[in-house]
Amino acid sequence: CKRIQGSKAENIEAAIAAYQQALLVYTQTDFPIKWAMTQGNLGNAYCNRIRGNKAKNLEAAIAVFQQALLVLTQTDFPMDWAMTQYNLGHAYSQRIKGNKAQNMEAAIAADQQTLQVYTQTDFPMDWAMTQYNLGHAYSDRIRGDKAQNMEAAIALYEQALLVYTQADFPFEWAGAQNSLGNAYSNRIRGDKAQNI
Repeated sequence: CKRIQGSKAENIEAAIAAYQQALLVYTQTDFPIKWAMTQGNLGNAYCNRIRGNKAKNLEAAIAVFQQALLVLTQTDFPMDWAMTQYNLGHAYSQRIKGNKAQNMEAAIAADQQTLQVYTQTDFPMDWAMTQYNLGHAYSDRIRGDKAQNMEAAIALYEQALLVYTQADFPFEWAGAQNSLGNAYSNRIRGDKAQNI
C-alpha cells in the first residue's frame, strides 16, 4: 500500500490480495485482533483502490471497517477503535451509494466518535486531522440548517488550525486555510462583504 516504486494501481491490488490471503489464517475466531487489524488495512486499501468500480470499492471498505469494529472496541482498543472510526467516517463522506444525506450523517457520527479518544491534549495531530474532516462533512451536510452547518465548518477548520500551523505543518495548514476560505465564501451569516 505504501510502495513508491512500480504502478500505484498494481501495488494496491497486490496489497488487497495479500490482506485477503492473510485473512485465510487470521480468522475472527482464532486471531481476533490480527483479523481486525487486517480488516482495517484492507479497508484502507479499498478506499485508495484505483482499479474497479469506485462505488463498490467504498462499499467494501465500509463493510470491512464495520467488521473490524466488532473486535476493536473503544474500551479494549481505544486507539485502534478511533482510527477505524476515522477511516469509516472518511469512507462514508466519499460514499457514492445510498442516501447522500444519510451518508454525511454517518460520516459526522463516526468523526464525533473519533474525538472521544483523539483529544487535542493527548493526540493533537489526530485531533486536528479529525477536526478538519469533520469540517468538510459539515460543509457538505444536507440535513440541518445550512447556515448553522457552515458556522460549524468554520469553527472546525479554525480548531484544526490551532495545531496545523504554517511553521510546523505547512501542507496541512494550507489545506485548512483553503477550506476555511471556501467556507467563508459560502457563509450565510454575517456581512457578505466581510465574509468575502
